[in-house]
Amino acid sequence: MVGGHTGLELLWAGKSDRPILVARALVEDPERSYRAPGPAAPGVTFDNRIVRGDNLHALQALQGEFAGRIRCIYIDPPFNTGQSLEHYHDGVEHSEWLGGMRDRLELARALLAADGSLFVHIDDNELGYFIVLLDEIFGRKNRLSVATFKQSSVSGPKARNPGLVSTTNFILYYAKDRAAWRPNRVYVRIPRDKRYASWIGNFSAPHSEWRLIPLRQALAARHGVEPRDLKQRFGEGGLEQAFEEFVLAEPERVVQLARVLPKDVNRAAREVLEASRIVPDRIHRSPRADLDDYYFMNGKQVLFYAAKTRLVDGRRATGQALSTLWDDLLSNNIHNEGGVRFTKGKKPEALIKRVLELSTAPGDWVLDSFAGSGTTGAVAQKMGRRWILVESGDQCETHVVPRLRSVIDGTDRSGVTQVVGWEGGGGFRFYRLAAPASAPDGR
Repeated sequence: MVGGHTGLELLWAGKSDRPILVARALVEDPERSYRAPGPAAPGVTFDNRIVRGDNLHALQALQGEFAGRIRCIYIDPPFNTGQSLEHYHDGVEHSEWLGGMRDRLELARALLAADGSLFVHIDDNELGYFIVLLDEIFGRKNRLSVATFKQSSVSGPKARNPGLVSTTNFILYYAKDRAAWRPNRVYVRIPRDKRYASWIGNFSAPHSEWRLIPLRQALAARHGVEPRDLKQRFGEGGLEQAFEEFVLAEPERVVQLARVLPKDVNRAAREVLEASRIVPDRIHRSPRADLDDYYFMNGKQVLFYAAKTRLVDGRRATGQALSTLWDDLLSNNIHNEGGVRFTKGKKPEALIKRVLELSTAPGDWVLDSFAGSGTTGAVAQKMGRRWILVESGDQCETHVVPRLRSVIDGTDRSGVTQVVGWEGGGGFRFYRLAAPASAPDGR
């Protein structure tokens, strides 16, 4: 076992059988390599890789140059559901599937940097087995999270299925070494919190003189109408957007009064909290050295909307820290992303963007050894990461290459292009696996 003994082991028929891998070189095919015309833009690289060939042999071939250098590996392997899909067969004998995944994951782990991360996209068909398999290879202590990804809705033919309707997949998130792992903080946009319904009308005055008015009244005054006329002014659908923009423009002036227990604040603040009961309708402040000051009124804490705002995709928004429930990235309307059609397997660019935001910085190497339609490479290129894609099927040349060329040309305006401000540039090298010099036992 690679990652350290867990006390448990997943057994299957033929587990001890290992393929004999003969060293195979990666040979560039210059006719399929591609580079944007003109000088390279700052931070945009050419030395990305598309490898056509069996990913087991490709992962071994990459070891010499890339062992310990990959910051993030994302894979979306066949779910082993037994279906025959357009671009690949998704069904092999269970023990064969486990053995094949084990062999590939061990090689993948060796490619990861010490602070690198692995993300495996899987459904519930092999979920339980896969978790135990990854615990063996990476060590159970390095399992970081199991995120639930809502990838469809209860609609269409699915809704007629007996029993529970499956609408989710899962993202298994592992560190190579949890002690070295340093995650990025990611926030997601959420609806406006309507409990924050008061506005500091005289914010420039000393805090003891602040006067609170209803948020609705403040918005109406800003637009020169009566509060009762707001709906008519903005329309049924536009009023909430108007509130959202108003609140986010000056979130430090939007507040709510919330109950607070004396035990939840420090000793100095408890005295100020009590004073706010004795002298009502006035803001009382308790300073703190390294944190935001406490503010109290009428025996309650004054909470500021500014604490709920975050930068999401470069814009100020109501946000919260990313959780293990990813229900905001539906993949049922992504058919045209990248300009390629890939039935039953294409993942939204926004999903890969999230994975890379969690685990990488510009310039880091990203690997996807089940490239499919090339989504990981497309997003990595747009986000300024370096990338390696491995794909054995014809879609490597019918889907992946054209998709990445359009990203490099700047003609792909789909997916996350606008959000990350991508304009094109860079390039990739196309490789094939050379024939082995010799193949013991015919392998």
